[in-house]
Amino acid sequence: MSLVLFEFAVYISNDMIMPGMPLVTREFGASAEATTLALTAAMLGNASLQWLLGPLAERYGRRRVLLSGLAMFIAACLAVHYVQTMPQFILLRFLQGMGCCFVLTVGYPTVHEAFEEKTAVRVMALMANVSLLSPLFGPLAGAAVVSFWPWRSIFWLIAIVAVLSFVGLYRTMPELSRRDRNALNAAQLWQGYKLPLASARFWRGALLTGLAITPLLSWIALGPVFLIERAGLAQMQYAMLQVPVFAALILGNVLLARQVGRWSNGRLLATGVAAMLIGAAVSLVGTAILAPGYPALLIGTTLHAFGMGMSYGVVYRQSLFAVDSPNRATVAGMLSMITIVVAVVVIEAVKFAYLHFGDAALGIGAMLAAALVAVLAANFVPPPAQDPLAQPGRRS
Repeated sequence: MSLVLFEFAVYISNDMIMPGMPLVTREFGASAEATTLALTAAMLGNASLQWLLGPLAERYGRRRVLLSGLAMFIAACLAVHYVQTMPQFILLRFLQGMGCCFVLTVGYPTVHEAFEEKTAVRVMALMANVSLLSPLFGPLAGAAVVSFWPWRSIFWLIAIVAVLSFVGLYRTMPELSRRDRNALNAAQLWQGYKLPLASARFWRGALLTGLAITPLLSWIALGPVFLIERAGLAQMQYAMLQVPVFAALILGNVLLARQVGRWSNGRLLATGVAAMLIGAAVSLVGTAILAPGYPALLIGTTLHAFGMGMSYGVVYRQSLFAVDSPNRATVAGMLSMITIVVAVVVIEAVKFAYLHFGDAALGIGAMLAAALVAVLAANFVPPPAQDPLAQPGRRS
């Protein structure tokens, strides 16, 4: 539960502040472009340490590394109270984003080592639900906070949750990893990274994953600009518009869990991609014709989120097993890093186009991303008879 609190604090720090971003940029005299920079900084923080944390945990112990990361996250949240400029705020968002690296790379493996299989699976399911529910409730909570208190109060509340997590982990987290003095050896590290980076199938999966999440992340990153600043919606109205999008994402995940084993991996992926293409078409047509274009973009992004929920798990697992590596954590870290970098580049490009050309750029960006996803997804999943991940022994 203490680890779940840490994960919750990290994820909700991204979502609670989004309704308050217009207040942040107004206070610091920053342009609308800074709204997305705050999110992309956090995302880059998410991708910054996976390559190093695994070996660090093997060298110094997972408990020490995780608690150090949590202490850094708490300090970054508290430091927001003193920021005076937008660059300072963006730097702290980057440091806060690093907290996700510690949860994924150090916390998750500890769960599997500390508990027997059934308990570990239940804990991981709870943590997955936290990652899905935080974008659903985070904007609502953030809008409620900034309606009554200064926007900095958001990070004080998150820091309190993180402190509770620190106390709980300090008292209960076991140290199960061995101390390997060679874990930080440069040659050994490179051997672990070289195998996935040399695989064309791995790169294809990483690009596919990164492009699949960009329309949804563009909606999150640019939402405060085109919904609050330009469409004139209140913070609570903005927050309410997040509900159908992330409810569709959760519904897609639920349907994926229900249909795994009944449908082939290829069918699950094709269904998800079809929903993404339909959603992108709605976004494109609506933003090019309607004024304002956000109602069509809401419908299109909702359909895309459903398709992403239906297919993301399939794409991620196929990408993770694209190479036969003895160190699956290293492959997962590389996959996460490439995925986030691809998403950040596309989001920044969409932001540039939107600020210069208006709503139609959002629809065009969604359509281009969905089209590239469809191209990359074609024949990405082998037929069931040739797919080792479709065999009963590889489904767990």
